[in-house]
Amino acid sequence: MDAIWSVLIFLGSSVCHQLPERSYFYGDLQMPLCARCIGIHFGFLVSALFLMLGPKRFCSIVLGPKQLVILGVIMSVFAIDGSISYLGISQSDNLRRTLSGLALGIPLPFFLLPFINSFVFPERNRTRSIETSADWLALPGLYLLGAGAVLLADANGVLFYIVSSMGIIGMFSFFSGNASMLALLGFDKSRITASRRLILGAAAATGVLLLIATIRQLLFG
Repeated sequence: MDAIWSVLIFLGSSVCHQLPERSYFYGDLQMPLCARCIGIHFGFLVSALFLMLGPKRFCSIVLGPKQLVILGVIMSVFAIDGSISYLGISQSDNLRRTLSGLALGIPLPFFLLPFINSFVFPERNRTRSIETSADWLALPGLYLLGAGAVLLADANGVLFYIVSSMGIIGMFSFFSGNASMLALLGFDKSRITASRRLILGAAAATGVLLLIATIRQLLFG
């Protein structure tokens, strides 16, 4: 367990400050991502799994202006809370950090997945990730699921391990997905196939994260 946890801490250090006072603990065991980061990345993975394991996994029509505006408003909670905290206007606690992190992580796959699919599987399922009232209701449902899991994790060792591991997987998925989106756009006019651009973006993101974690380990131990 100690070896596995050391790996999780090492991987989490690539993007997270891991300050003890801003992190959750189970006994003496510190979560590998701080309260805000675990909200972002655990929420991202939960939402992505919901879409990819359901009927929307191949949706390939990007969201319209109305959906994008609503998701943007939800995700702005993260930016607002982070800004007022770092500017010293109001100090966040771990609860608020987690909830604002989830506000970014949960909605993002609803935009990102159809965007990527529009390049890789353009004709597989010509629908949007959000079209009906039921689709909209998935957002608060996923938010409550994510919040419940993270906030209860420090009371149960198994849940703590699951949330921590999923947070690290979500971290790699988050940056790989965004890097793949940039690769799909940046090489759109090239002869490189969409699937290879997708892999290129994911590999680049993974490599950078591992490099940052290694440098931090060498410099700070």
